[in-house]
Amino acid sequence: MRNIKIGLILKLSIALCFSLSTVAFSHTFWLNATDYFPEIYSPEYGARTKVYFGWGHGYPVADFLLAEELSEFRLIPPKGESEPIKPGVGGFLATELSFSEKGTHIVAASLKPGFYTMYLEKGQIHHRSVPKTGLNGVILSLHFEQYAKALINVAGSSGAFCKPVGHTLEIIPLLNPAECKVGDYLPVQVLFKGRPARFCPVYGTYAGFSTGDDFAFVTTADGQGKAKIRILHHGPWLIKAKVKLPAPDKLRNKCNELSYTATLTFEVK
Repeated sequence: MRNIKIGLILKLSIALCFSLSTVAFSHTFWLNATDYFPEIYSPEYGARTKVYFGWGHGYPVADFLLAEELSEFRLIPPKGESEPIKPGVGGFLATELSFSEKGTHIVAASLKPGFYTMYLEKGQIHHRSVPKTGLNGVILSLHFEQYAKALINVAGSSGAFCKPVGHTLEIIPLLNPAECKVGDYLPVQVLFKGRPARFCPVYGTYAGFSTGDDFAFVTTADGQGKAKIRILHHGPWLIKAKVKLPAPDKLRNKCNELSYTATLTFEVK
């Protein structure tokens, strides 16, 4: 009997540790670009880059993403209206973009909202993209929304870099990262439903820092939803912000939490 109790305690302890790890480092969604500073070499050819999706636990690429999982994929030029983008074919949905207008372009994307539940059954941990309804031994269950943006500076930069795109959770740079050098601090504003995301965690890392879930810099937004990310290295960067809330009454039979994640990618020369 004692051995059975010890075994159960060990299994529950492992489940709890795994739960905390998963909550802290669940799948993240972001955008990459082959060139964040494309040049316009001729009016006919224009400037070009390819954007592709990151999804998982390792920046800059990890798992594959299906096109049908996207709810939004669009380009916001320095002037004018946003334009929908058709994702490319392939595991990372690599998509070629061409530009004729100088300035900062924003590529924006979002995932279709969904549920994720982790639960313990017969001593085994299970992960399912479903609500917790009808499941026993629930360790965590959440409803998630994920948003991503990338800044592409075409033959120079413009004030468009700080233009909100309307995501529920959004990271807005208050300085164009194209103007940053190693050692600088990049100020950002985090908005949640159009209002400052007060005291939310903000993470930053650069390509090559880690092949796992580690971030090079971690901070917390202040009471105005503002934070500063120390630029520690040149090259592509990923900034992530998270907001978690208890599930409202109407969703408590389906999940325990609401989870929102936003990412911003760019390059520092």
